[in-house]
Amino acid sequence: MIAAGPPPGRRRAAAGPFCGPTRYLPARMLIIFMIVWLALGLGVFFVAMRGGPRGARGARGALHTDSRGGHRLVTLGIVVVFAFGLAVPAIVLAFNGAHKAAVGAGGVHLNAEQQSGRDLFARSCAVCHTLAATKSVGRIGPNLDVRVGEDIATPAGRKALVLSAIAEGRARGLGQMPALLYQGKEAQEVASFVAAVAGH
Repeated sequence: MIAAGPPPGRRRAAAGPFCGPTRYLPARMLIIFMIVWLALGLGVFFVAMRGGPRGARGARGALHTDSRGGHRLVTLGIVVVFAFGLAVPAIVLAFNGAHKAAVGAGGVHLNAEQQSGRDLFARSCAVCHTLAATKSVGRIGPNLDVRVGEDIATPAGRKALVLSAIAEGRARGLGQMPALLYQGKEAQEVASFVAAVAGH
């Protein structure tokens, strides 16, 4: 059983290597960042292909890059700029993707178990239940944001209720939830996810 965490208002997201607890680059800023690097890379490429700026010409009008070594240095410089221009946005996108995957509804930070539970819930539970965290609007089973999120006060109580429903099944209203829809670790993951996000 998972110990109760801090109150919802005090939850903190894990910090990544490039960002603070809950900071990440907004989509517009990321697009601008990528455009700047792409423009810089293309600018260097075209300047190099046109023979470089006039200041690069020697006293006799010959380019410093006329030698074989000079050409290699220019090519290496272009490759490095392009590689850096592609690598930095890719790293930022990767860290933003990981951040977004770990954030549930209402800014609740999800651990690995809860992220797996979210996927399992979407596969088998979302069709019958309403839960804002998965944008599901099922009408057959109870609204979990109300039944679990509002009616049960503690995270441990929420998890116990969901585990009970998964293990025993339910037969209320218009439909019937079969028993043992998930078992073992998978049942724990679904219960942990629902307990964390219901009502947010």
